[in-house]
Amino acid sequence: MTVFHRLNIAAIERDTPDAVAVTFSVPDALREQYHYRPGQHLTLKASIQGENLRRCYSICSSPDENTLKIGVKAIYEGRFSNFINQHLTVGDSLEVMIPQGQFGYQPEPNTQAHYLAIAAGSGITPLLSIIKATLQTETKSHFVLIYGNRNSRSVMFKKSIADLKNRFAQRFQVLYLFSQEQQDSELLSGRISQQQLNALGKTLLNFQQFDRAFICGPESMMDEVHDTLINYGMPKEFVHTERFNTSGIKFKPTSALATETRQVSIHLDGRTMNISMDSQDDSILDAALRQGADLPYACKGGVCATCKCKLRAGEVEMGVNYSLEPDQISDGYILSCQSWPKGDGVVLDFDV
Repeated sequence: MTVFHRLNIAAIERDTPDAVAVTFSVPDALREQYHYRPGQHLTLKASIQGENLRRCYSICSSPDENTLKIGVKAIYEGRFSNFINQHLTVGDSLEVMIPQGQFGYQPEPNTQAHYLAIAAGSGITPLLSIIKATLQTETKSHFVLIYGNRNSRSVMFKKSIADLKNRFAQRFQVLYLFSQEQQDSELLSGRISQQQLNALGKTLLNFQQFDRAFICGPESMMDEVHDTLINYGMPKEFVHTERFNTSGIKFKPTSALATETRQVSIHLDGRTMNISMDSQDDSILDAALRQGADLPYACKGGVCATCKCKLRAGEVEMGVNYSLEPDQISDGYILSCQSWPKGDGVVLDFDV
């Protein structure tokens, strides 16, 4: 998981005024390592203005396309996203970790179901991969996409969505919502919200027909949509959310834990490293990085699960978790970016 491969840029397509689609060239020898499940992401690493940065970007292609492509929207003061949008060119190369992430769905040929995708802005990126793969593989399944943007010019992957609509006209429905552009129907004007979904539920859609839902976008939108779908009766385990970031609240261990030095043993790449933690460290991950361990990580916010590892011994206190499923936690998995040892004797295994 810690290994990055340097991949060449095969294509860069300007998708909107502030977003591009980047296609990587994957050598035949690495194709198996870069096989992905629809919905997963890539962690990229680059030195930008003298600082080594890592960022996660969702894969927007589907495995059956034989392509590895991401969508990157430039954000205000976003060093990595602006570097990709303004300076990256075809023929350049980036260090790319193998695909990661718990979010997504693996379509099954014999499955017949109704799916719902709800995205805002660049949240369409992982959902596009899921929609493509599902419509292609599950030939009797249906998908509805609700996609919110400021206006029509800011819609990412508009052509790809239109192509899907033409190809799967009987099984794919798209509803665009614009918050800063007037549409013919008031139902499609405004931001994605509980009120908007309730209005759509009274007129255009029956939310109780959906077997599974996928949501990606700003945190507040996802929380509101998640709760709304649960209220419509959708089982919680079938409502999936993908977070790009968190509200910025840093994990702080209880005061007693934070004031004591702890010893942690880490298994990585077949070797064992012992580290010590004290009050200057924010997490096991930060302590390990400070002491020279090349642990896998990306967001440091409990979102991407790149830093996932298994707790083999001891106890830890874990802060926010937006990526591990309950059964993974029961099996002993933790997020090293959100964990602090409760005592000595903690053993973590990254080779699982």
